[in-house]
Amino acid sequence: MLLAVCALLHCSDSTSSYSGRDHELDVPIPRFEADVVIDGDLTDSVWAGAARLTGFSQYAPNDGLAAADSTTVLVWYSATAIYFGIRAFELHGRPTMTLANRDQIFDDDNVQILLGTFNDGKRALLFAVNPVGVQGDGSLIDGTNITASGFIGGAVVGREQPDLSPDFVFQSRGRVTDWGYEVEVRIPFKSLRYQPRQPQDWRLNIVRQVKHSGVEDSWFPARRANATFVGQAGNLVGLSGMHRGLVVDLNPEATGKASGARRSSGRYAYDVGDPQVGGNVRWGVSDNLTLNGTVKPDFSQVESDAGQLAFDPRQALFFPEKRPFFLEGSELFQVPQSLIYTRRIVQPVAAVKLTGTTFGTDIGLLSAVDQKFASATGTDNPIFTILRAQRSLGRGSRVGLAYTDRIEGGDYNRVAEVDSRLVFKEIYGLNLQLAGSRTRTGGVTTTAPLWLSQFTIQHRIWGLRSLFAGISDEFRDASGFIGRAGIVHSYVDPSYTTYGGPGALVQRFTGDILVDGIWQYQNFIHGRHLQDKKLHFNGNAALRGGWNLGTPPCMRPTVS
Repeated sequence: MLLAVCALLHCSDSTSSYSGRDHELDVPIPRFEADVVIDGDLTDSVWAGAARLTGFSQYAPNDGLAAADSTTVLVWYSATAIYFGIRAFELHGRPTMTLANRDQIFDDDNVQILLGTFNDGKRALLFAVNPVGVQGDGSLIDGTNITASGFIGGAVVGREQPDLSPDFVFQSRGRVTDWGYEVEVRIPFKSLRYQPRQPQDWRLNIVRQVKHSGVEDSWFPARRANATFVGQAGNLVGLSGMHRGLVVDLNPEATGKASGARRSSGRYAYDVGDPQVGGNVRWGVSDNLTLNGTVKPDFSQVESDAGQLAFDPRQALFFPEKRPFFLEGSELFQVPQSLIYTRRIVQPVAAVKLTGTTFGTDIGLLSAVDQKFASATGTDNPIFTILRAQRSLGRGSRVGLAYTDRIEGGDYNRVAEVDSRLVFKEIYGLNLQLAGSRTRTGGVTTTAPLWLSQFTIQHRIWGLRSLFAGISDEFRDASGFIGRAGIVHSYVDPSYTTYGGPGALVQRFTGDILVDGIWQYQNFIHGRHLQDKKLHFNGNAALRGGWNLGTPPCMRPTVS
């Protein structure tokens, strides 16, 4: 058995091995002038010379432990793509898997490749595969979209979760074996944006989710006592000689309609009208900048929205963006409190978008002319201008600004904002945001503020989440999504976590106390009483075998 496993791992002196648990985290991966057929079989000779990543650690439910299920990842690159070979050993039995749709694999066993192509530690691209190679992909931004489990309060704070809206072109194929499963992945450089210089370094981490045990393993020995998971990653060093080639995609479209009516003679007469002709173009201006354009796009092929239930009539329903043109580089338009929401552009006549990174600054610029039916009068074309810029301030910290402008005839709505995320001593995070809107409707102009401050402490044993945010009754954002305006929201949520030993029934237990209050904006300004008062006691236990048990919350809500 040992010899068979050694053969599977290509044990040889010529293969470089890098153990995450031994902190061998700088990986000079080899470059080969070769290509392989992506068939899920890692017996091609080129894999014998690949760098080998081993020594995974458990991240959840209990960090710092050696991974119970062995994982080996092989990696190399050519002039046009980077390749990953995954061997996931599961000696307990058959892995959990389905022939799922894209991005629907996260209830299966899966392996996630996190690539930080700009080596900034604040964002990563996600390429995930299940045991048969079904894909999931998206992007992760440091400090955003952090999960919280528990019934109401969110007793357990987890790592950043991906925005699954972006779709990348990459190839993958997997197969189930007697010892687990193996997957081949090829990511072409055409699908990525990266630094313009060569050689360059990329950030890398590999995450494996094992469903039979409910465990999440990480190649980088990530710690829960850290304000960011994305920033905890190793390095692919010295990449050079990479070529994206000419990145140009053309997608012409034509839509026609025929309407028939029966005449008095009994015959049908048809009016075919004029067909609508449009299309999309994508051009990789450079390794780190992409220009997109569209004219009269046809979105009829886009997946329809799933139905939602409105549990709180005071809160607007959010529907994710699914239209391909707007998904390109969508991670660069993320703003706290969703001040940019591209679905406000209903059906563009024409639009252009520039996304990428230049001079160390992430840039997203979008301009669009919408159809007349999307205006209040039905006679004007709404014109949108959206700008987002972010710059790193060091390890885990950044500052950003955004500007949105919607003009409709003589009326307009403009929003300007600045935001920052500051991380210090690894476990402390401070998010700040200040925005103002200026709106003219019917000759009347109003201005209004929005603000947010959020402080978190993410220690392994104890933690804290706190928020103080407000949005004026008069704040308008015609290019963003405001779930509920005219309120001031504040909460404090301290938590305490204890961990069980190896083999214990309770692997981790976290309890928290959430004190939450909401004011109507004018009541807060004039020092009046709260509208909603809530007190929650929550508990969450991670049990051996992947089970989770949560205690029902105790609440004392008051609505005035």
